[in-house]
Amino acid sequence: MPRVTRWLIAIAALVVLGVYAFPLWRVTLEAPQYPEGIGMLIHVNGVTGVKEHDLDNINGLNHYIGMARIEPEAIPELRFMPWIAGAIAMTGLLVAWAGSRRLCIGWASVVTATLAAGVYDFWKWEYNYGHHLNPDAAIRIPGLSYQPPLFGSKQILNFVANSYPDVGGWMLIFSGVVIGSVLLYLVVTRRDTMMVPLRAPEAVTTAARAALAALLLASCARSGPRQLALGSDECAQCRMMISDPRFGAEVITRTGRVQTFDALECAVAYVASADTATHQSIWVSDFEHPGTWIAAGDALVVSGATVGSPMGRSLLALRKGANDADVTARYGGRLTDVVSLVAAARAEATTAAGSSRVAHRVR
Repeated sequence: MPRVTRWLIAIAALVVLGVYAFPLWRVTLEAPQYPEGIGMLIHVNGVTGVKEHDLDNINGLNHYIGMARIEPEAIPELRFMPWIAGAIAMTGLLVAWAGSRRLCIGWASVVTATLAAGVYDFWKWEYNYGHHLNPDAAIRIPGLSYQPPLFGSKQILNFVANSYPDVGGWMLIFSGVVIGSVLLYLVVTRRDTMMVPLRAPEAVTTAARAALAALLLASCARSGPRQLALGSDECAQCRMMISDPRFGAEVITRTGRVQTFDALECAVAYVASADTATHQSIWVSDFEHPGTWIAAGDALVVSGATVGSPMGRSLLALRKGANDADVTARYGGRLTDVVSLVAAARAEATTAAGSSRVAHRVR
């Protein structure tokens, strides 16, 4: 087996040990009554709150909607996972030292299956907590479940549930990608390569690069825009219920949270008043194709259109590429873009703040 392959196995095995030092997963809940959010961290051997009383607060909320309490000592997987992680790491190091192709294929196959089973078990755990509800709960909504997403963000009542890997989880994902890449290489190659110089065959190099690329892509992953839940989603700026998909907008934060808006003017006001480092992307609804999202940079905005928008600014968005004369003939107004609207709103807010400070000093 190529020496570089053995090194990859050893590195992947050692990285698995990071789960003992860092949390595996982070689940947070955001709502108006919890502006800083509350959350829990899932460790290899326990569950804790992100902040001191977060787990108690989550259990308190769960009680009202009929979900079972999250009791770490009642979760059997937390007793087994430390031993499983240790076994994966130690056997991986032994396989790397032995250098046997067959042994490595067997080990990588078992580890890959174990990691897949772990992902399924986590999903099943979330499913049970979100679906098996106490029928005598204080709050009961027929047909509604409270299962958080396995990965990403999800609106649950007035909460936004976010579920993403923490440091230990990303380390485990990295190890899984490396092990899977090594397994794929060893299965598809037939040539005997027991002990070779350090220079890696092209296929191994490709597998290592693929593993690194996958890790980088995973670490940079963010949720994209989602379909608006009309009559349920509310505007993050004005708190009105969203009812018209033609004018909707969404802002994706750096943490992957999706902020929804009933009108483009509300999204512009929100972005203009926020730190630009907090949001990743802005999306606007295509007025002519409701339900279709346009990235802010690809959107043509009509300001002062003959069609009124929910907040009265008469802003509507179309995909760039349309003939300007045709657009203004259909909708009137003038043409602009999202960046210009945000810049104008930010300048207006700065001027207003300056005037307020001057007035305060005069008084």
